[in-house]
Amino acid sequence: MTTPAEEPSDPIAALQRTVRALVFPGGCAWHAEQSHESLTRYLVEETAEFIDAVERELPVEEVRSELGDVLYQVLFHAAIAERDGEGYDLASVAESLNEKLIARHPHVFGDRGPMTAAELNAEWERLKEDAAGEDRGSRSPLDGIPASMPALARAAKVVDRLRRAGLINPSAAERSHEDPLAAVIGPDEQRLAEFGIGDAMLALVTRANAAGVDPDRALRLAVDRLAARALHTGD
Repeated sequence: MTTPAEEPSDPIAALQRTVRALVFPGGCAWHAEQSHESLTRYLVEETAEFIDAVERELPVEEVRSELGDVLYQVLFHAAIAERDGEGYDLASVAESLNEKLIARHPHVFGDRGPMTAAELNAEWERLKEDAAGEDRGSRSPLDGIPASMPALARAAKVVDRLRRAGLINPSAAERSHEDPLAAVIGPDEQRLAEFGIGDAMLALVTRANAAGVDPDRALRLAVDRLAARALHTGD
């Protein structure tokens, strides 16, 4: 029989054992006090730090470290669920995720063959309906978008979902002569478009500040109005 020291190295398993030792009784007092609710802000923070490392093109060692912090949060939540008898642990999370990924990618793991991005988007929605036991076409394009998402991220998600559902056409707005950003948007000008849009958004935030308007709230309300109009039009 092999001893633990002789067992093949498995970094993920070793990390899981470390986190479980911290979370379970007899481990770390701080870890013992944590819950899913108390940890949510850390998950947000660690995710933001990873994104920051990617966008700032930091050295690979720093990006790897930040991604490790995100992984730690996943293992932490799984260990809490196991400790508190919530009915799942890391193994069951991984198993259900693996099954979902395989089921939702029949063009890779099944016999569907190659599919275009548009076909994949449509197939993804159909597979989600099947998994939920819903009738085809019964899901709203905006189902599953968390209301608690940051306003700008939620706006981008809503616009993308409505575009994929054919309820709005952002490209038409880009080509409009009334759109002051149209001049900087083109297939070979993505970086210029990013600069132009960023500057325009900053100008709007500055304008909101001068007017005493909360730009976050203004955007949330605008997104709600857009969704209401688009979904009503699609009825």
